[in-house]
Amino acid sequence: TQERPVPKLMIRRVGDHEAFSASRANELGDGTAEVRTVPDAVLYLKRFVASAEPLATMNAMIKRHDAWGAYSGCKNALELARA
Repeated sequence: TQERPVPKLMIRRVGDHEAFSASRANELGDGTAEVRTVPDAVLYLKRFVASAEPLATMNAMIKRHDAWGAYSGCKNALELARA
């Protein structure tokens, strides 16, 4: 069974090096924009409970990106290293 990513609620980052990951998840549509406060995180969670649409959209984007290999970077790097 191939493992796939799950939708991401991007909470406040610990270090600046994590900023790209939060931005990229939001660009790809498989995660939220970075949430900097607890009240904002609660608002997202309430949206997820109130409607299936946000998570359904994120899951659809995950399927689309997985189909073209967006999540295969580590796997590809290992295959290249073994060659």
